[in-house]
Amino acid sequence: MKIPRTKSQGPRTKGKNPNDQPLTASRQQPATSSQGAVSNTDGQVILHRMKSSSFILHPSSLLLCTLLLTACLTATETPADLTSTPAPLTVEPSPSPEPTLSPTPTETVTNLKIWLPPNFAPTEDVPGGSILAQQIDAFEQAHPGHPVQVRLKATTGPGGLLASLSAAYNAAPNVLPNLIALNRDDLATAARAGLVIPLDNFITPEAVADYYPFAQTLSQVEGQFVGLPFAADARVIVYHTEVYSSPPLTWEDVVTGTFIFPAAETSALTLLNDYLALGGELTDASGQTTLNADRLAQALTSFQTVQTKGFLPLSTLSYLDPAATWQVFRERRATLAVTSAQWYLTENQRTASSAVSWILNSNGQPFALADGWSWAIVNTAPERHTLAAELLLWLIEPAQLSAWTQAARVLPTRPEALEQWEASPFAPVANNILAHAELTPSAEVLSRVGPPLHQALLDVLNGQATPSDAAVLAAQTLTNP
Repeated sequence: MKIPRTKSQGPRTKGKNPNDQPLTASRQQPATSSQGAVSNTDGQVILHRMKSSSFILHPSSLLLCTLLLTACLTATETPADLTSTPAPLTVEPSPSPEPTLSPTPTETVTNLKIWLPPNFAPTEDVPGGSILAQQIDAFEQAHPGHPVQVRLKATTGPGGLLASLSAAYNAAPNVLPNLIALNRDDLATAARAGLVIPLDNFITPEAVADYYPFAQTLSQVEGQFVGLPFAADARVIVYHTEVYSSPPLTWEDVVTGTFIFPAAETSALTLLNDYLALGGELTDASGQTTLNADRLAQALTSFQTVQTKGFLPLSTLSYLDPAATWQVFRERRATLAVTSAQWYLTENQRTASSAVSWILNSNGQPFALADGWSWAIVNTAPERHTLAAELLLWLIEPAQLSAWTQAARVLPTRPEALEQWEASPFAPVANNILAHAELTPSAEVLSRVGPPLHQALLDVLNGQATPSDAAVLAAQTLTNP
């Protein structure tokens, strides 16, 4: 797959994102290969390179334009925040595609279609894009007669991956992809709606045993693997090594400098990280969402103590996301900052004397919240599933996954892939973080626990409530909304 060169600019940091959503978009031109194709998020054109080197329009691209809503995004180089929590999208369960809409026997399907978000596009202006293009090319060469088409879809929204998949499933099944990349919440929604299939016939439990525990949970819905995870991100703390020669692991280790975190995000993930590290639960014996007031008070006290010592400024209440805190850290206006691993991987070369670790917590033990993306096989005609599974297994093979994740500046989902990162001092730290990571609660859970946690944090840091009183109120808010 030959990738056209496009002008590339360095990552631009967005200080604040009002919706606290991933800032991902596509500006690249469609990339083409000798057999495959790439289309942009407009979904208007798919180009196929013919043997004569001329180009023609594929009819399915025109059909897709008329049947699917698509989103046109503005350009940005900001890394996708894989730990963000978009509002869940409801999709009604879908029946199998009508037989009358399936390809006829004379329309034998030989190509493979992939849907991806723009930040994973196989183009040169996207980190890791050239590597992915090479891997797709290699698959095409190993499977002659099966060209791969890549279509880019917005991460979320009406023209996003999940919405487009749901719309096409009944209206135009001939344009459905064979393979699709979905985040954790969208994967669960798609599986429950019957849009993607369980992988029991294509993988064994042993095949996923070497994935990190959080990654195994990431791709399971109701006990079944409905995807295989390929990209991850985790919340981490970055620090300047000329101030801290070793990472602060507990709150007591913060003895100088300025500590900041995204306190304005309504999911309150930094507070939630400490609460869960202390053994706090989010569900009770009956399965109802709950907060343990004692554990929460202990976590809130830690934040209050660091503030009282003068290391946690009130300005932290204005930072909406890891992008904002990373920018402050990069500009050396903070000594310690909670951000995402992907921001560190993307821009650590711009910050001299910096290092990374798991977020400090009250017990000093490794703990992190992580999330990510999975490949899933779309519920199309059964005869198409086997080839889709071959492509899926090709892309997540450790050597392939290692090369792509390091170039794409995302965390791999299996230790064997991380072990093959070349000359990366971050790899041992990343392995420790991922090995002890828990899957970030779903968007649905965060929509319930996030607001009371966030309010409790605001009340304590603004001096309007004690940690104990704020914790009790947050717990009561869940019990008696």
